[in-house]
Amino acid sequence: MDPNARLDPIIYPILICTASLVVGLLLLTYAVSSISVAVRRRRAQALKSWRERGLVFRLGPTQANFLNEPRLFGVGGNGTLVLTDTAIHFAQVSPAREIVIPLREVERAFLATRFNGRFNRRPFLIIRRHVGDLTGFQLPNAAKWMDAINVAVNAAPQPATLTEPLVGGRESFSQTG
Repeated sequence: MDPNARLDPIIYPILICTASLVVGLLLLTYAVSSISVAVRRRRAQALKSWRERGLVFRLGPTQANFLNEPRLFGVGGNGTLVLTDTAIHFAQVSPAREIVIPLREVERAFLATRFNGRFNRRPFLIIRRHVGDLTGFQLPNAAKWMDAINVAVNAAPQPATLTEPLVGGRESFSQTG
């Protein structure tokens, strides 16, 4: 009896399993590197665009994960976040788009460990807009961002607010702040 014949049932499954594992790891490495390249490319494009438009950063840029209630901006994604004197800008990687939240629309920023079905030990930065919409960001140093946004919001012109109706049912708007 051939001694190799007894090893064949053991060796072939091991070889197949090893080859499958190597191919899987190669595919995973390719996917991770492709995502990393796309993030770096999108960040560079966003920074270039923002600088060409003359935006001056109060804070950022930083990598962030955008988490939103699905009402206005969509459900979220990875990208780059900056704070300027007039708005919060987020350049999302996929789909490639820019989300701008003017500071005059922001009621306040706060921190939460739960948001939109997610839980994290590090707090999420949550932006509450005057219309009641909540937008969240998962980013490093969320407390620093919260403080900077709240300072910027208090310095930003406030939106028009509805006052008492005038005679004849007409409404007037006044600028507060």
